[in-house]
Amino acid sequence: MTILGRRSVAALATAGLVVAAVAGCGGSNTSKGAGGKTLTLAAAADAASLDPAKTAGGNMLAYLQPLYDALTTVNPDQSVGPGLATAWTYTDPERRHLRMTLREGVTFSDGTPFDASVVKQNLDRMATSNGPSSFAVATVAGVTVTSPTEVELALKTPDPALLFNLGLVAGMMVGPKAFADANAQPVGTGPYILDTGHTTRGDRYTYTRNPRYRTPAAYPFDKVVIKAIPDTNARTTALLTGQADAGIGAPARMDAAKQAGLTVTRQPGQVTGLWLVDRDGKIAPPLKDARVRRAINHAVDGPGILKAIMAGVGTPTTQMFAAGSPAYDPELDRRYPYDPARAKQLLTEAGFPDGFKLSLPSENAFVPAIYPVLAEQLNQVGIKVEYTPVSTNQLSVQYFSGRFPAFMYVWGTTQNWIDANALLSPTAPTNPFKATDPVAVDLLARIAKASDADQGPLYRELNAHVVEQAWFAPLFRGETVMFSAKRIALSNKPGQTFFSLSDYKPAG
Repeated sequence: MTILGRRSVAALATAGLVVAAVAGCGGSNTSKGAGGKTLTLAAAADAASLDPAKTAGGNMLAYLQPLYDALTTVNPDQSVGPGLATAWTYTDPERRHLRMTLREGVTFSDGTPFDASVVKQNLDRMATSNGPSSFAVATVAGVTVTSPTEVELALKTPDPALLFNLGLVAGMMVGPKAFADANAQPVGTGPYILDTGHTTRGDRYTYTRNPRYRTPAAYPFDKVVIKAIPDTNARTTALLTGQADAGIGAPARMDAAKQAGLTVTRQPGQVTGLWLVDRDGKIAPPLKDARVRRAINHAVDGPGILKAIMAGVGTPTTQMFAAGSPAYDPELDRRYPYDPARAKQLLTEAGFPDGFKLSLPSENAFVPAIYPVLAEQLNQVGIKVEYTPVSTNQLSVQYFSGRFPAFMYVWGTTQNWIDANALLSPTAPTNPFKATDPVAVDLLARIAKASDADQGPLYRELNAHVVEQAWFAPLFRGETVMFSAKRIALSNKPGQTFFSLSDYKPAG
């Protein structure tokens, strides 16, 4: 693997502009691969599974949303609206008993009726799946069917994010007859069904209309094709040459996309950086010392990487919470300036004057160009990185299995309580070593019980503690740069950090 230094980072930025110009010359102004009523999307990762109980959200939502409806709907402003549940209420002051009224007249694509018993089966299955999204219903102690159209969820503790979570993967309803193999033969109540005859796993996924869907007009395309193209350059080329209608493109090639007649849409939100998950030092003992974790933060040049590799599309940051969140504090973004000398000093104070070896995974889907730069910058302070390649469709499984003490990850901010729990809770699947911290645990418990007005200061205190303890080494808060064909109208709603299937419409 080629190692790039600070001069190489600058050179890489220039090279990116050259590549963009060359690519622009070969672009197409028409969408060759997606005519008529077909929508073709280029995905940044292959589907880990088509079974909600075995996959996470993020990029996986593109594969799941055609098939499944969820109990609630998450709006762009993070509010929650009706889905398969039309109404809900907490029946006690402690907000530990949630009653949900279900939509009537809904059937799964195999003809099975949707009712309260199916909701209970799905939530029980999700809770016991130990899958990447099971944490989202971890507070649910039990589900009681009170009528064919009503369920009551008993909670172990108040959960401010539960209704939000039920609008994502954890709330997606799978047909009970498909439980045994929902990945191979998925059955949902969504607008489409999987066309297995025209689907090749790892390459392309074809969806055709579900004839039983209740509001087909909400999804105007007769067919949806999702091409899994993890390599950023290959995916961008596919978009520039009309092989796909829409997808995430390389920021450095935005000008080329515009020259090719594509629409460029920018969505804020994702934090790219190192997750230092082995904070108890179980497989990487140096990471147990907060001074080592702080040294890593000082050793990496987030602003330089953002400018060189991401064409400056984003904002440098050293915190995981986004501006607009009650946890966000702009002062924290100045906590760890790029300072290799300070990094070496901290390593020496921690007892590692000669550095140490650090095993990290690498992938080629999201930010592959960062890996050689990161390795060189850490090596400059004595931390010798050893990379192990990981396949794109196994990222979450491998990263959160405890195989690696740290990893580069792109985190899309969702909802305050979800972020706090998914990032910081000792029981979250995203905390593979179950590292705990009494200060964080206490603050999370206090936030759960606090009023909306009182939560803000507690969130900020929690964020400040995590930044000071250097649980993460964020590089920058990037933007999702979507390239789309002119024949596609792609809605861009304020506050939305990812696109839903319903956001794609024919133009004109």
